[in-house]
Amino acid sequence: MNLTFLLILGFVPCVLADDWEDFTNNLATDLAPLITLFGERLTKQFLSESISVLDNVIFALSPLGVLTAVVSVIRICGSSSLRAFVGRAQEGPAEAEGELLPCVSESTAELFNDGGISRVFGRPRIVEIVAWEEGSTTKIGTLRDAIREGAWSVKGSDVRSEKTDEVVSMLELDIPNLSLNKGIKQVDQLWFYAAAILGALLQIGVLIYAALTVFVFPDSFKVNDAAVDSYAFPLYVIGTTFLFMGMFYCAVIIERSSKEYYIKPNKPSKLYWLQPGEQTVGDQVFNSFLAVKEEDQSSMTYIKSKRVQKYDGRYVEVYSTIFLTLLGFIFQFIGERGLHASVILAQLGSTFIMSVLRTCLRTERMKPEENKLREDRDLVSYKQQELDAFAFYLEGVGSFSLSTPPVPSNVNSNGYVNQSNNSIVQRVLRTRARLAELTSQSDDTSWDDTPIRKMAQSLARTIEMTMDMMSSWGVEFKDNFEFPLAFEACPSSAKMLPSDLGPWSIELTRDNDVLRWQVDTNELEAIIGLWVWTLYRSSNEWRKPLYRMVGFNQAEASQAETYVYFQKWIFRQTEARLVSAKIVDEPKRLFGFDPNILPSNSEILAVKTENNLEKMIAQDIYIRFLKNVFANMDGLGGDVDVIPGLQSPWIAQSTRINDLVQCFEDCHMGSREDALLCIIPSLKQNNILPELAADAPLIRKRIEDHIKRADWNTAFSLVHWICCRSDGSEYERSVYALGYLCRRAMLDHNKYVREEGFNHVCALLGPEIRWLFFQSQKMTKFLSWAISPQRLLWWQLFGRQLGWLAWQISVDSRGTDWVQGKLATLNISENLQTLEPSPSNDKDTALSINAIKGWIASRQPDFRRLLMENDETEELEWALKAKQYALLHWLLLYFIELSSEFSSFIPVSWFLAAKYQEDWITQTLHRHGADINTLDDEGHSALTFAVEYESAEATELLLKNGANPDGDDKAPGDRPMLLAAHNGNVPVLEVLIQYGANIEITGNMGLTALRYACNRNQVDAVRSLLNHGAEIDAVYVPGHSTPLCCAVDDGKLEITKALLEYRPNLNAQDSAGHTPIMLAVKEKSVEILRLLLDSGADFNIQAPGGYDALDLAMELNFMEGVQLLEWWRGGGVGPSGA
Repeated sequence: MNLTFLLILGFVPCVLADDWEDFTNNLATDLAPLITLFGERLTKQFLSESISVLDNVIFALSPLGVLTAVVSVIRICGSSSLRAFVGRAQEGPAEAEGELLPCVSESTAELFNDGGISRVFGRPRIVEIVAWEEGSTTKIGTLRDAIREGAWSVKGSDVRSEKTDEVVSMLELDIPNLSLNKGIKQVDQLWFYAAAILGALLQIGVLIYAALTVFVFPDSFKVNDAAVDSYAFPLYVIGTTFLFMGMFYCAVIIERSSKEYYIKPNKPSKLYWLQPGEQTVGDQVFNSFLAVKEEDQSSMTYIKSKRVQKYDGRYVEVYSTIFLTLLGFIFQFIGERGLHASVILAQLGSTFIMSVLRTCLRTERMKPEENKLREDRDLVSYKQQELDAFAFYLEGVGSFSLSTPPVPSNVNSNGYVNQSNNSIVQRVLRTRARLAELTSQSDDTSWDDTPIRKMAQSLARTIEMTMDMMSSWGVEFKDNFEFPLAFEACPSSAKMLPSDLGPWSIELTRDNDVLRWQVDTNELEAIIGLWVWTLYRSSNEWRKPLYRMVGFNQAEASQAETYVYFQKWIFRQTEARLVSAKIVDEPKRLFGFDPNILPSNSEILAVKTENNLEKMIAQDIYIRFLKNVFANMDGLGGDVDVIPGLQSPWIAQSTRINDLVQCFEDCHMGSREDALLCIIPSLKQNNILPELAADAPLIRKRIEDHIKRADWNTAFSLVHWICCRSDGSEYERSVYALGYLCRRAMLDHNKYVREEGFNHVCALLGPEIRWLFFQSQKMTKFLSWAISPQRLLWWQLFGRQLGWLAWQISVDSRGTDWVQGKLATLNISENLQTLEPSPSNDKDTALSINAIKGWIASRQPDFRRLLMENDETEELEWALKAKQYALLHWLLLYFIELSSEFSSFIPVSWFLAAKYQEDWITQTLHRHGADINTLDDEGHSALTFAVEYESAEATELLLKNGANPDGDDKAPGDRPMLLAAHNGNVPVLEVLIQYGANIEITGNMGLTALRYACNRNQVDAVRSLLNHGAEIDAVYVPGHSTPLCCAVDDGKLEITKALLEYRPNLNAQDSAGHTPIMLAVKEKSVEILRLLLDSGADFNIQAPGGYDALDLAMELNFMEGVQLLEWWRGGGVGPSGA
């Protein structure tokens, strides 16, 4: 521009002043016309906002910034040579567009800048939202969405017109035009016409005034005491005209280098612009901004400006415009120099007035107060929560949080109250999810780097991977899965209004092609964002470290069992501590809980975390997902084990839990401890937390490995660790395992091991093991739980049994004399003390106790003597009835150890469990690998014992636990079905059939259960078998006879009647060719013969010898039969004679 300025000055004629006064006068008159050349800022501003011919006219009247206009034309449409001439050879198109055009493009955009609007390069993040009424609801979307759905349309075109399609397909439609629609307050068009008319009058007035000074009053307006030169006025008029035309064409070229589309709403609508904060573009940082445009439907118009290449390459027009403009300025300047100075001042005044008018037309700009996020700007920028603040603003919400309401009576099938879809909760969630969708559609301008969205994406991946993993485990789901949530929202308009409680279900769907689960990330983002925004608005305390409660509710978090499973499954580095329940109340709320009524002075277990708020909320949602998805599982499965830990001696682990934790960590949802705090309480809530007791298979293997390495100390440490961190049956089994480990140590050959075993026994005879654990952990709140009356009684009984066992072992051990004295101080004596009256007489009790002593208190039991003198069931039954459960447990374990040599122990033990319906015994046998189908030396199994005992309950318990209902092929004579049929025990038969027993199975003699029942005259059993599909005409070897033949041949009238009810083959023949009628004749049974004849049996069939039933009756002199048969042969007329 400087070079151009010097070039123009070269054409300007200079006047030599005669003296100093002439010099100063000429200075004023010389410089005044040159002002027209300048005004760069004003000129660029007006050009960049000109969108009509009227704007161009106003710009050209008494113009300012001639040089800027010329250079602007060159920058926008000039050739490369022209751009180089003005020093813009290396300028990119975006720079010129950003300064001179009102349009936006792929390379230029506009952003709010604290009340102003800045044009920037690139694609910054800003979203333009249209909200329009659709019936009773309000829909939101982009301007493109609104046009597509007919809510908005391009002015002067139909919804389906080509012009509309052109607008919809524009890439620039996604880039907001802020200056034209929000930055400048549109004034009435009348003011523009007035400015144009005033400008024309001013310019014409100056021309008329110049004419008056030259032609009407020449003597009054002399120049240097001489008349005005003849060339001055014509050049001034021509120059002014050319300058007007040139400046007008400059404005036209620039204005038509962009195309404006006027888009109007067809439905009541509002326009919003939302800009995220902490956004750096170039060297500038832009803050959060929310602007709204709300006008009457009739007056609202959106202007979309698009760059067009209309004048690119049209160099004749461009050069002509530049030449005309420069020539006009030179002519005007020369002409003004020849006119009176007052004309120059008049022209200067006109230029000044028009400059002011042009500025005034667009001085009313957007105010900083129009930023709806102005008051919360710092809070919004803290976690970039512009979308959440916008959703609150759109729906008039004051607060939003996850809730767990009590279930009222009027609930729907999903367990929630039927509510309108137009509730506050539903509206704000849909709105926020839609905003998330709108800001994630473009990779270039998406808001994916916001903390809330990142957390939502992590949560979505975690949920999806968890579902994929559980599907791979064999958990059956439908093609979609939902987990319900409930939220509470309060309106912002009136604090006294009641809060709105609304349901919301998160749905997961599965693609049939890839079978991968998918969840709507936008919904999760909406929940997390709205909840986080509510909490941060409520208090700054939420920015401080937070607590996560251990458990699913406050009641659970206040129980000792919770601390037990925390220490077993969760504890890695951060210890749980007791905190006051008051901390639940805001602004210091715990995470991970459902509301529950507890006294405010109660204490609950919580873990302090360094997680931020959005991560804690995402974990809460994950917990609720797990709670629902685990409800589809009967058990978790996988292997359970322990490994050495850092902060704790041991760490419990499960292969399935490890998979879930790994998924949690891989998705950046938190630490391993965070994962366990989410997963373990959810498993516990659904009663599928894996059992981890000291008798678990992998734990037993670890114990055996330590014992083989003579590392008894580690073995004791492991079992002791599990005991202190177990509850319920796991605790009792673990304590029994610890007692059994003591027994093994006390019987070891190494005296140091024996001494260690006795020392552990003495320690166990003191305070309850978990009471000591809680005391060491300074958890005094739980001490009373550890010594409750029931637990204390159980512990005392266990101690007496263990102490008695230690006493008996010490009697036969060398160097253990001190043990009995120590035991005596602990109230242990040589005699077994029971808390219950003995179930047997003194003799039987003594025999049982001696047998128990012989089995488990001896290093080398005398098996032959024990087996000869005692029935192995006696001591088991006595221990069970006397409630000596520890001794019974150790007996069972020892018998299992001996089962490889003495297999009879296993069936007896299983039968004992079945006989007395003791499920804990069956579980013990299962866990230690005792095969329920093991046969004793005589080929009997536990099931055959139960069937012979004729107990349907015992039979069913064994079948539930895996007993083979068909028995073992090694003992075909002890088939359960055959024994039950033989005994005629219908309930046992029914149970066997229910559990899949083969009703046609045969024994040693090839007979089925039906044949056994027939042989034993078990009528009810026969009917039961036939009702369940037993083959009524099966042919048996030997004899090849059917059940009916056998029953008739044996003279069993009731069995025959029962069989005839099921329509057997009445004419079947045995190996001798005899039919049932012939067999009845042989048996000389008139009742059976009449029964067969009445049933339709054929009495004319002949045997292989050529005789029939009548012949046989006559041969056997069975006269009653002869009479009856002759009567039937005679047609049954007259008396039957029998």
